[in-house]
Amino acid sequence: MRTSIVVVALVIIPISFAHAQIPTAERDALVALYNSTDGANWNENTNWLGAVGTECTWSGITCAGGHVLWLGLWLNGLRGSIPAELGNLSSLEWLDLGSNQLSGNIPPELGNLSSLQNLYLYANQLYGSIPAELGNLSSLERLYLYHNRLSGGIPTVLGNLSNLRHLHLHDNLLNGSIPAELGNLSSLERLRLDHNRLSGSIPPELGSLSGLLALILEHNQLSGNIPAELGNLSSLEWLHLNSNQVSGSTPAQLENLSTLLDGFGLDIAWNALHSDIATLIAFLNGKQRGGNWRSTQTVAPENPTVDSASDHTVWLSWDAVSYQSNPGGYEVFSAPTGSGLWTSCGWTDAKTDTTFPVTGLDPATTYDLVVVTYTDPHPINQNLVNSDFSPEVMATTASAGCAQPIIAIAWGDPITLFVLGSYDSYLWSTGETTSSIDIVPLFDQWYWVTVTSAGPCEEAAAVFIDLGPFFEDGFESGDTSAWSSTSP
Repeated sequence: MRTSIVVVALVIIPISFAHAQIPTAERDALVALYNSTDGANWNENTNWLGAVGTECTWSGITCAGGHVLWLGLWLNGLRGSIPAELGNLSSLEWLDLGSNQLSGNIPPELGNLSSLQNLYLYANQLYGSIPAELGNLSSLERLYLYHNRLSGGIPTVLGNLSNLRHLHLHDNLLNGSIPAELGNLSSLERLRLDHNRLSGSIPPELGSLSGLLALILEHNQLSGNIPAELGNLSSLEWLHLNSNQVSGSTPAQLENLSTLLDGFGLDIAWNALHSDIATLIAFLNGKQRGGNWRSTQTVAPENPTVDSASDHTVWLSWDAVSYQSNPGGYEVFSAPTGSGLWTSCGWTDAKTDTTFPVTGLDPATTYDLVVVTYTDPHPINQNLVNSDFSPEVMATTASAGCAQPIIAIAWGDPITLFVLGSYDSYLWSTGETTSSIDIVPLFDQWYWVTVTSAGPCEEAAAVFIDLGPFFEDGFESGDTSAWSSTSP
């Protein structure tokens, strides 16, 4: 008889433990999640909304010590919004709602989960900003918010998460700059911010992340130089900065990144980077995905040369760049020598073009001239990429008393361009030799004409045909104040 009593007692104890009641606030939080995410139609909802005391048997729930410890409902058909009540799961260590159809904002109340170690909200349709309150999650090791529609900036307070090992914010609509405070994440191993709209420079503070294995910033709008400090990342296996607007000399310190995976660990293509250090070029080629990191860089043309100078015109030429596989061209800038006040003088329509007339200049004046290569947005890099300046060349205009020709525009179909006044000869950029030409442009484009007259005088005038708003006065005078002051 005593033996049977002992057996019954042993059976009752585990059953009672499995049905231990969690706090009412935690049950209410789970019920709120069920109701706000169409729980009746989840892929798996076994035991949900059962009697008080059964919560730890609900599918996806793990308890310990009378509290909800894990909540894992990934790939479970959740639809709707994340309820703020989840912030009341005070002992929660694991929250995975990834790969569902959740929408709405991330509740700032999730910042109350002081025990949370893993927060997975990836592959949903969440929008709005990343709550700054997530910076309070001092125990957090993994933050996966990728593949959503999150916008706004990256909160600087995420730099407080000293235990964070993985920060994955890629494939969102985030904008603004990368916070320098992310350099405080001393435990970080993987940082993915790619496929967003982030701009500004790469913070040199990221070079202090000594345990970093992967730094993925590709397909953003980042500009400026690659910080030399990235060469301190002695454990780095992946460095992807491709398809941005990063420019300048590639730092020699990147040759220290010996742990980058051969053949695919590096990707810095589709930028405006250059180097003349043979050992660095060879090292990076060996790590670059697809090899030859320089083949898709938008670099400045070489050998800019002044071919001729008259009172108001300087003809400039240069060597074409080798990267011509994507659309773009060259923009020419001038500045009175020593002023540093650069003015755009126009741009070509193709990277095969190697000459351009700088018009509308003052007689008897010395100018500095430079050329910039640009690559238009294309499917691989949706940014406009500009190279550094070419070497400067200097030209002094003449003072022979020649007049600046003027191109007038008669808007219609076709558009007629004609030179005001009479000259001895005309040569248009289209090859025609008459005083007027008819054009039917398919895109915005520069046209110019070279004229000669007694003296002898040879001058040029250039005009930009913008298929958007027309010039109110109907003509271009050669006054560069009417031209673009920025890159096209």
